[in-house]
Amino acid sequence: MRTGFFVLDWTLRFTRTAVVIDGHLHELPWGEHFFPLEPRSHEVEVSYRYLRLSRAGKASLVIDVAPSRIVRASYRAPRSVLIAFLPGKLTVELPA
Repeated sequence: MRTGFFVLDWTLRFTRTAVVIDGHLHELPWGEHFFPLEPRSHEVEVSYRYLRLSRAGKASLVIDVAPSRIVRASYRAPRSVLIAFLPGKLTVELPA
C-alpha cells in the first residue's frame, strides 16, 4: 500500500494515515507499507485526520488477493486540504 498527497499540501506531513483492513486499524505515516494478507477478498479503507475531520479523504474498496500474489494498492489524498471532506483516490494495480 502506497499513500501520498499533493506536494504543496505540506501540512499533511504532520498527519498519519488510517488504513483499515477488514476492520483492523493501522495508523501509519505517509509512504509505502506491506500488509501480509490471506488469499481472499479484503475490505480496505484509507483516510487521515485533519483538523476536525476524523476521516478526511476517506476512500474504500474491496481488494481480491489471489494465492501467492502481491497486490499493489495506492491511495492519493484529495488535491487540497480545503476539500478534505471529498474522497481520496484508492486504486489497485492489476497483476501482470
